[in-house]
Amino acid sequence: MKKLIQIVALVLVGTLSIAANAQTKTRLATGVSSQCLIGSFGAEGTLLNDSCAQFKWTITGNGTTAYAYGTKATYTFPSAGTYTVCAKLLNTCTKFDTSICKTITVVGCDCKLTTEFSFTNDCKKVKFKAASNQTGTKYTWNFGDKTTGTGVDPTHSYLSEGVYKVCVTATWTDSTGKTCTATFCKEIKVSCGTPCDLKGEFSFVSTGGKFRFKASSNTGYTYAWDFGDGKTGKGIDPYHEYAKAGTYNVCVTITDKTGKCKIKICKTITVGNPCGIIGGMTWKKTNDSTWKFLASSNTGTGTTYTWFWGDGTSSTGKDAAHVYKKSGTYEVCVKIYSPTKKCFAYICRKIEVVVPNSAKKCTWEKTAIKVGYSNDCNKYTFEMTNFQDSCIKYQLSVYNMKTGVITALTAGRLGTYTFGDTGKYAIIAKYSNICTGCDTQTYSMFTVTCKPAVSKCNWAAAGATLGYNNKSACNTYFFEGKNMNTSTSNCVKYTIAIGQAGANTTYYKSRTATHTFTNNGTYSVCIKYYDSCNACDTIICSTIKVDCCAAKAGFTVDSVSAAGKMYVKNTSTGANAYSWNFGDSSNTSNDKTPGHTFATSGTYVVCLTAYDTFNNCSNVYCYTVKVLKTRGKTSVQNIQGSAYPNPADQGFYLDLSGNAQYTVYNNNGQIIATGKGNKATYIETASWSEGNYRVVLTNANGTQTINTVIAH
Repeated sequence: MKKLIQIVALVLVGTLSIAANAQTKTRLATGVSSQCLIGSFGAEGTLLNDSCAQFKWTITGNGTTAYAYGTKATYTFPSAGTYTVCAKLLNTCTKFDTSICKTITVVGCDCKLTTEFSFTNDCKKVKFKAASNQTGTKYTWNFGDKTTGTGVDPTHSYLSEGVYKVCVTATWTDSTGKTCTATFCKEIKVSCGTPCDLKGEFSFVSTGGKFRFKASSNTGYTYAWDFGDGKTGKGIDPYHEYAKAGTYNVCVTITDKTGKCKIKICKTITVGNPCGIIGGMTWKKTNDSTWKFLASSNTGTGTTYTWFWGDGTSSTGKDAAHVYKKSGTYEVCVKIYSPTKKCFAYICRKIEVVVPNSAKKCTWEKTAIKVGYSNDCNKYTFEMTNFQDSCIKYQLSVYNMKTGVITALTAGRLGTYTFGDTGKYAIIAKYSNICTGCDTQTYSMFTVTCKPAVSKCNWAAAGATLGYNNKSACNTYFFEGKNMNTSTSNCVKYTIAIGQAGANTTYYKSRTATHTFTNNGTYSVCIKYYDSCNACDTIICSTIKVDCCAAKAGFTVDSVSAAGKMYVKNTSTGANAYSWNFGDSSNTSNDKTPGHTFATSGTYVVCLTAYDTFNNCSNVYCYTVKVLKTRGKTSVQNIQGSAYPNPADQGFYLDLSGNAQYTVYNNNGQIIATGKGNKATYIETASWSEGNYRVVLTNANGTQTINTVIAH
């Protein structure tokens, strides 16, 4: 009996052991994976070990529903995307079923491989690190010194300092067995010291239109200047005279003794009229081709005047006449030099000149001169009558009735023109007889009805754009091109190029890019949309200005006293040093809010330079200040009145005394300005029309009338 109990116990222990082992085995498990567009599915578990078991895979996603069968199956996805793969086990004998679903992200696989690298160096020892948009990539290197290497992050020691062109080639194999490669190259500088610690600055003073610039630097050797008016110069402290008043961007490029390090510093200056010269010009036409001009100024005896007629000729004198030989728009300028010849004012105006055509008319019969044409859609070919005479010259021109633009074709009897739009046009045919000196023209009207062919890649019209922002940092920009979600979107490739002279960076295969600029300046940024299916492209460019200088100069002039003292308020931000140039012969000031007194009346250009010495940069702001110092009272017992300049442009001054009342009348007798004063008073005339004006002055001693002319 005891032995029987032992046997039963052993059997029971064995049974429990078998049950425990069975419970540790997997009943059902599935796995899904993909390489490129090829999916691999697999299932395992005890439930599969049944002859009644049937297995089915269901694939859904991206508008697709497909099936695969068997515990091991493969499937080719139609495109990249996110899919749901469900495995269903059905036991046909027990009518039992169960399902397991998993999500899989499929990445398209082709040779769209991009790569780049970064590096750090410790003297001549350089550590490289490659990166690409594919996993499992192998890298080979050309270090630019006739040596090579492999690996994702090799370290290379150079024998000497210098600039080397380093290239990395990334290689990988796609699911079809095709070998794909991409190469990326850039120049690196290997140096054991600070490569360029060059620093510099420049300042300037002005007398009239003449400026003296002065540069300074810690290790500068040569200085090249761009004065912003098309002129250049050299040297540490050059002089430059501007021909016209205006705003100019002045730059100096400083280079050290090695010639390898250079910096460029730019400032905006305003050229005004610091000598206090107030001038004007007026003119009238004396006949069809002759114009008479009259200049005026407040500078008195000894003033000289030089005229520039806009047709390449010039003359001198306060009053001058000029004969124009052909019609056109001319910019007439007069340069007014003060009696001391130390400064000048430059005044320019544009005039329209129409010179009658003096050519003789030929006596050809109208029926003898004709223009024929043929067309292929919007491309037209024109033909003038052939006179078979060597004296005859031919000229065809197209007149656009919509825009009024006349386009001359290549000289000759035959001409071809492709119209960019439909509408009414005229073909002008001019016959000239160079032997007899006569000519004649004919006009033929016609209508273009065929619309021009539109490029297959007209994405600019479809809204392709390049947007950008620098919200994260002043020198870090995020660029984004519009996603062209079209029927051929898989054909569209994107390239973003960021450039400045001598420094270009290109981002391939992406419509977005983040770029950090190392220097302030103006850069051109372009995105290229390329349609590989239709072999066409569109390029869209923008210009951005990178300015990370914290210093922003600014000030306001509260008032200028009768004694010539100017009161200013410094509104600059981000600055820790200042330099003031008052536009006269006085010294500059480094005070934040200086007090300055002008010695004489006049117009002065006051400039403030605000410095950010931490970042070695600066910013300039200039403002034109008019100074009117109180005039002494006259002892004459009547009104001493005058108006200057006369003629005037933007405004004129009235010398008032005896608490005089002034009233200004236009040609129609309307009152357009009134006032009262006992000193020099400035009257703004920028909004007045050209013509003659009458100024009536009245005080206790009587009335005086002054006539003045406004000529813009």
